[in-house]
Amino acid sequence: MTWTLQILPLFFAAGAVTNRGSWERNPADYLRRRLLRLGAPALVYSAFWTALLLPAALVVPGADLVGRFLSQLLWFLGVYAALTAAVPRTVRWMARPVLTLALWLGAIALVDALRWNVHPTIGQLNILLVWGFHHQVGFHLPALRRARAARLVAGAAAAIGTAVALALVGPYSTSLLSRAGDPEPSNGSPPTLVVALYGLGLVLVLAALWPALTRLLAGERVYRVVAGFGARAVGVYLWHIPLVALVVGVAWLFRFWEPALTPVWWLVHAAGFAVVLAAAWALAGVAARGDRAVLAWLARRRSPRVRPTTALAVALPLVLLSIFGTGFGTWWGTGLLGAPSSSAVNLVLLAAVLWALRGGDDPAR
Repeated sequence: MTWTLQILPLFFAAGAVTNRGSWERNPADYLRRRLLRLGAPALVYSAFWTALLLPAALVVPGADLVGRFLSQLLWFLGVYAALTAAVPRTVRWMARPVLTLALWLGAIALVDALRWNVHPTIGQLNILLVWGFHHQVGFHLPALRRARAARLVAGAAAAIGTAVALALVGPYSTSLLSRAGDPEPSNGSPPTLVVALYGLGLVLVLAALWPALTRLLAGERVYRVVAGFGARAVGVYLWHIPLVALVVGVAWLFRFWEPALTPVWWLVHAAGFAVVLAAAWALAGVAARGDRAVLAWLARRRSPRVRPTTALAVALPLVLLSIFGTGFGTWWGTGLLGAPSSSAVNLVLLAAVLWALRGGDDPAR
């Protein structure tokens, strides 16, 4: 089941198509606009939970743990922001795709080897390398979709088959997502060569299915549903976390803990999925008002003299990853990679980075 649920490679590949298009349309203002559009939802989400949980941490035991749970998926925004900031350079590597992607896979394999033979912390480099590999493959998706379906399917079979073989032979886990009690090294945290190859196969499958998907989306009703969720993608991603916790809590309250894969188990999970999806979409719509308000406020105070720099492009991913490691209810403690951190300081730093990115045209347009 974990092999069918691991679809994160497609998120990064699709993001690459969007980033490349945005860069080609307006390279002069690309960096500022893209980083602001990622940072505004993160600021609203972080400000809400920090304001709620940081005071609670003074009197409620475990509030800091709740804050860490609610921030756990901000790693995605941090990594995606880093890859977005790197587009002006990585888009140039499209000229030599085979050499670039082969060297990239070699670097991922090397980090895996160093992780197990030198020090486990080295493996964290693959958080950027593996998802960055899928982002780089995504640059080529518009060209891949014009290739022959048979070649795409053969390539996908080779990539996924190699991933399966590596998972079976080891030392990689046979699970693509982390499992409690799994004695084998995780493929999820950090990701490994297995995930990189599997994701390559997924992108090739997507390219092969492109004609069928185009016909499916030609219908207005289907397109409206897809576009409606796509317009709130970041919000749904962020705000579904507390909803998942709520649904799981209700399931436990009413003792819905049937053995896995039984009919009742499937029914409870399907119902929970439907509730989370609908509620997250609605909640993301409400949160989007805050996102637009932040962008509009920054636009009113923009200055043509302010231009994004490499330092700001690096700062936003680092702050987002620090929030991920620290949570929203920590007055002072350990954050990313064990470094000292504070929820309040992280929130101030995130706001400061967005303020520094405010120059130029209105990012809300």
